Amino acid sequence: MNARRVSTWLAWFVGLTFILFGVLEVAVRISSSEPIDEGALAFWFLSLCGGGSLILAGRFLVTRPSWASKLLVAVGCFAGMVATMWTLLLPVLAGTLLVLTAFEQPDRVTPPEAGPADRIAQP
Repeated sequence: MNARRVSTWLAWFVGLTFILFGVLEVAVRISSSEPIDEGALAFWFLSLCGGGSLILAGRFLVTRPSWASKLLVAVGCFAGMVATMWTLLLPVLAGTLLVLTAFEQPDRVTPPEAGPADRIAQP
């Protein structure tokens, strides 16, 4: 299994897990009997759902690895890592995704072979 395939699956897993944790955290805080702290609610939602969305956007909306896609993945990983530090596993997976994405090379595009129009002699 090559590094690009591993980073693709890892991006799906980490991104969707961050989003799921964000939705669950907000749902638990809203349904609890304690008063709602808007600041904490915004932190959890933005760091988890926003981080997961940035990871997925950086990985799948940008067709070729570029500095923009790597930046989106990095910001998403850091945002989600702050909120999930207590899990120990997710920050490690997010860090692994960050390293794989940072060192990922763009796909090599082979130039097309010369066609009949290219073989016509120039005067």
